[in-house]
Amino acid sequence: MTHVPAWLTAIPVAHRGLHDNATGVPENSIAAFKAAVDAGYGIELDVRLSADQQAVVFHDAKLDRLTGREGMLSEHTAQQLSAMPLLGTSQRIPLLADVLQAVNGRTPLLIEVKNYGNSPVGPLEIAVCAALGPYNGPYAVQSFGPLVVEWFRVNAPHMLRGQIATKPGDMRQLSAAEQRIYAERLEAGIGQPQFIAYDVTHLPSPLTQRARKAGMPVLTWTVRSPAQWDKAKAHADNLIFEHWRP
Repeated sequence: MTHVPAWLTAIPVAHRGLHDNATGVPENSIAAFKAAVDAGYGIELDVRLSADQQAVVFHDAKLDRLTGREGMLSEHTAQQLSAMPLLGTSQRIPLLADVLQAVNGRTPLLIEVKNYGNSPVGPLEIAVCAALGPYNGPYAVQSFGPLVVEWFRVNAPHMLRGQIATKPGDMRQLSAAEQRIYAERLEAGIGQPQFIAYDVTHLPSPLTQRARKAGMPVLTWTVRSPAQWDKAKAHADNLIFEHWRP
């Protein structure tokens, strides 16, 4: 039986914050995170590594979709990134430290470490730990990368850690060979995760069925309608949602 804090299964989690591009609240922005806090939801967010080794809150590897700029996020310093507007709004790309200061423990955070194993495991994870070191609010770290989850197990065992997963064939950023390795590492459970966050379109799965049988919580992502959650809730203990409010 896996012992986890009650919030992990009790509080619905807003995917990239409670964002709404139509009203000027971009994903992974301070405004989206404050909206989630005000509505009583948890927050899922993404972190990547800047050129100067800072944990930056941003989903994509490339800047263009959210900033209109060419190039990779990893080519810019934290200071440069913090000056970039999101979707033409007044919101800027936040650092993880900025988000922690804004949320200030008022709601739980699910922090996705955006490292699939193609980049060296360590630099981003160290930056995440450095930002979280003085933080007293509830949070968990999670990643698609089993090696990332393993890194936190070995180097930060006090942090609640989760394995994000989907069918290996849906990991389109990986080659066929990498997908096989990903599947093998998932099956082996090398990170010894304390919860699973699984793709809602592929529930139930053997992985989630084994997890729940063993008493490990299962979250599911990204739930985009009440009907989708009605179908998924028999196989998951909580949801990461978007574009509606549970």
